[in-house]
Amino acid sequence: MKNNRFSKPVAFNSSKATDQQILNYVKKRNFSGYVKNLILADMSANSKIVSNPPKSPSKFDQLKAELNRLTDNVNDDSNCSSDTQSD
Repeated sequence: MKNNRFSKPVAFNSSKATDQQILNYVKKRNFSGYVKNLILADMSANSKIVSNPPKSPSKFDQLKAELNRLTDNVNDDSNCSSDTQSD
């Protein structure tokens, strides 16, 4: 059976602060899958044809949407309470 897999290495410099931050951020992730999803998202954002777009939003996108929803709820509650207060 022919092996169709190949790798595209990514180099990091352990003495660079930004590289250390990246490595710390991705250490508990499936790095290959994470990078592939980032590339697909970039292709999609740049109107390139994507044959296999990510099937579900990333955890980051899910958390961002939840934060936006909660922020909207807080803003709505804040507006309601200020509207009902009398001087």
